[in-house]
Amino acid sequence: MNCQIYRESLSGTKSVARCLASFVWAIALLLEGALLDRCHTFAQDPRWFAYRCPYGVFESRTLDRFAKMGVEVIHISPLNTLSSLGVPYSPYAPSWIGPRQYDFTPVDRYIESVLMIHPQAKIICSVDLNTPPWWPRLLGSMRRVDSFCELGRIAASPEWRQETREYLQAFLRHTESRWSGVIIGYTLFGGMTLEWQDQSLGQESPSKRTAWRQWMVARGLPDPVDIPPMSVRERASRGFFRDPEEDWLTVSYWRFSNWLIGDTILYFASAAQEVLQHRVPLGTFYGYLWEHAVPGRIPYEGHLDFDRVWASADLDFFMAPASYFDRALGGAGGSMLCVDSLRLHGKGYLHEVDHRTPSARSVTVLGRPVPGHESGFADDEAAIAGLRREFVRALIGGYSLWWFNLFGGWFESEAVLQALGQMHELWKQWSDKPGPSAAEIVVLADPESMFYVDGRARELAEFLFLQRFGLGRLGAPCEVYSFADVPRLDFSQYKLVILPNLFVVNREKRQWLEERICKGGRTVLWIYAPGIIFEGKYGENHIEELTGISFGTEGLPSRDMGQWRSVYSARPNVSPELLRRVAKEAGVHIYCETDEPLWANQRFVGFHTAGGGIRNFRLPKKVARVTELFSGKVVATETDQFEISLPAPCTVLFHLEER
Repeated sequence: MNCQIYRESLSGTKSVARCLASFVWAIALLLEGALLDRCHTFAQDPRWFAYRCPYGVFESRTLDRFAKMGVEVIHISPLNTLSSLGVPYSPYAPSWIGPRQYDFTPVDRYIESVLMIHPQAKIICSVDLNTPPWWPRLLGSMRRVDSFCELGRIAASPEWRQETREYLQAFLRHTESRWSGVIIGYTLFGGMTLEWQDQSLGQESPSKRTAWRQWMVARGLPDPVDIPPMSVRERASRGFFRDPEEDWLTVSYWRFSNWLIGDTILYFASAAQEVLQHRVPLGTFYGYLWEHAVPGRIPYEGHLDFDRVWASADLDFFMAPASYFDRALGGAGGSMLCVDSLRLHGKGYLHEVDHRTPSARSVTVLGRPVPGHESGFADDEAAIAGLRREFVRALIGGYSLWWFNLFGGWFESEAVLQALGQMHELWKQWSDKPGPSAAEIVVLADPESMFYVDGRARELAEFLFLQRFGLGRLGAPCEVYSFADVPRLDFSQYKLVILPNLFVVNREKRQWLEERICKGGRTVLWIYAPGIIFEGKYGENHIEELTGISFGTEGLPSRDMGQWRSVYSARPNVSPELLRRVAKEAGVHIYCETDEPLWANQRFVGFHTAGGGIRNFRLPKKVARVTELFSGKVVATETDQFEISLPAPCTVLFHLEER
């Protein structure tokens, strides 16, 4: 099949551009086989260092700079909807223009524009599954609502699903017939900010009510007849917790609401694969357990069904922006999701870097600040340190990343661009040589437990969202999984297991704990109220039965349990200092004693500091040489510890060369 990069000339193109287009077309024909081979390579192992084009504008100059760096993977967003700031997402016109009426000329123009600037581009193309602006107005009834703002109210609608499925498949048939030679992946977008976030707060619609009743009956539960009113949906009879007996309908409804969003994603992923046949990777945003664990978001926004969605054979990779918490200079940042679970599922993870550089446009044309502006970098020096931090996280973590030029102007500084160019060179050198894990700490977050907490409680943020502060600064690497992964995890490398929110335990979970975790001399750190709900019963006595320590015991009490050690923190959001203390007592190797971000595997150590100064690092074993890769300087030889003076601010990446 021909790549057909330029099947037809662009209308109004100047003569020089026409010549360039003809030249590119000829080269594309000559290199067609190579292009397809490259697409196959990316499809087999999607470890991308990519550039994501901005919303609302097409910046040819920035694209050209990334092309000259050698960055081949480009993400484009030919979307139909307006952003949450009220401006268009796409620099080109919508392609879904009416009921079963499609015009894919704007999609072609978008791709042609990229290839005009960057003939070697390998494109990841998004597909917008949100309702176009005309769709909710077509009938003006409750059956047609805006999926961007109220995904939960429309997700069960057979009408919306079918019409959107037809659009999705028409889109893919078009791009696969014309652009398969250059498209190496697709992303499916829906819901608020295109990230499958439901903002409807559980409100009803005819289709959701029908689906809710069917869901309950299918599980052998009573037909609820109606969707619970807000007074029931918000109920938490045990203060912070929902009682599994008194609040069973509330728990069931939020479980259904999250299932519905997961089911919607799986429905469209299956529809996409009917066309794609798994030719290239298919991905989406989903699973923001850590980021949504704040008042007013969990369990409302629909991201708690990620264990099931991530297991689907129809999806190959998942994405998330770097956390908006703790992302300023000196921060540890972190992932929105249980990133290591994806590897266990055989899925890729793509880390989105949309941090505000000094040149970024911080306010849209409608005068609204772009989210994350408050944590933007003040100058080029800070920006380089901050962007290197995200690069180091991805390189050591073994996943992909893209640099998102969100609303344009993010990458205009020559110094920042040069730094990105160096990062790309390091990526090419090292990304295919992932270092084995050095983590002796594992964190197991439990999505099931989040159905049983008051979604409005102020203290909700302390358990996962804010706990990333301490986890990112304890001085040793840790891995983060979903508790549902326990049966498949090999715990042999871990000396410390942290359970930040294991509020709900049944006999099966208890068996997992006994047979896989609480053994082998391991230390288990329980936080706040582990197992307070056991086998469908609420009781504070369950905590001592599980941990050997009474509920609410202050300090950081521990108990020798024979084959393992139990440590309990009555307070969530455990500080870096206390986490480090527990880790050291568990025998975990601590690389650095300061409360600053650190990442490590057996090949690299990364470190970020805002203040700079003398830092001491200890390694688990002697190495032949330690080289700081951004500077290229050898900082130590034949040693298992070294001291280095760091400027303020900076991020460093040490390569550990084995003896």
